[in-house]
Amino acid sequence: MKKWGVFALLLVVAAVVAVGVARDKKPLAGDLDGRAMVRSELYFAAVDPQAWDEFLSAEVTPRFPDGLSWYKVNGQWRGPSGKPEKLPSRIMILIHADNSANREALATIGRLFQERFGYAVLQVVNPVRASDPDWTAERLDDNRQLSH
Repeated sequence: MKKWGVFALLLVVAAVVAVGVARDKKPLAGDLDGRAMVRSELYFAAVDPQAWDEFLSAEVTPRFPDGLSWYKVNGQWRGPSGKPEKLPSRIMILIHADNSANREALATIGRLFQERFGYAVLQVVNPVRASDPDWTAERLDDNRQLSH
């Protein structure tokens, strides 16, 4: 009987320790909830602010109406002379579903920017997990930017 009592006590202590460890465990990046999405960064040459706003309104927002972020940066690249050239730039970040419609929309944005302003657009794409409390079932229905 004594052996069973010690065994039971050890089980209880092990259970208490396991619960404490699980409660204190911090989630790892791979453990986060969220949807499998893509983060696309588009690097644009800085154009006149009014022309930029018009381009956003006419070409980007209709293709990605659920939102994006952009900010001004200073870029450097190897120019035609082979030497580094400074170029005021803008980076746009879009979180979206990985589907053919969104890939085509990104390609179209880059093509239109180059046609209009003469600068190529660099695109960087990475898989991410993303969540937003605003992404309700109703909002995801028929939303190309967020739905697969």
